[in-house]
Amino acid sequence: METMILPPYLDVFIAIVRDNTIAQTATVAVLALILCDWVFGIGAAIARHEFDSSVMREGLWHKCAELGLLFVGIIVDGALLGGFDLGYSAPMYTALCAYICIMELGSLLEVFAKMNPDLGDSGPLKLLASTSNHSEGKDD
Repeated sequence: METMILPPYLDVFIAIVRDNTIAQTATVAVLALILCDWVFGIGAAIARHEFDSSVMREGLWHKCAELGLLFVGIIVDGALLGGFDLGYSAPMYTALCAYICIMELGSLLEVFAKMNPDLGDSGPLKLLASTSNHSEGKDD
């Protein structure tokens, strides 16, 4: 099978993930956590008889925005790798992957607390709940 050869000005964008094991692992972690959050979120909603397709669509758009953010990270890192001076030199893609993984882990903790109220009473999840209620302007 013949490999497709891209011009260097396009290949730098693909090389960000193709040639970096850490970026590949980070990408798989992001996709796996997004899938887990989606599946467990739907399961929790169905189990609690709270399934609402409009809420699901909104959540899917949030996931699309996360993937869009990763796409922007690839573009920025590719531009840097290609020699374009953006006034910023640190790689973004893996940092964005880490940020999204942390967000997805927080979301999964919330879903698991909804699925099992005993988990919701645990220390870390109480802290998470009080932080999210405070940031959303909710009262306990």
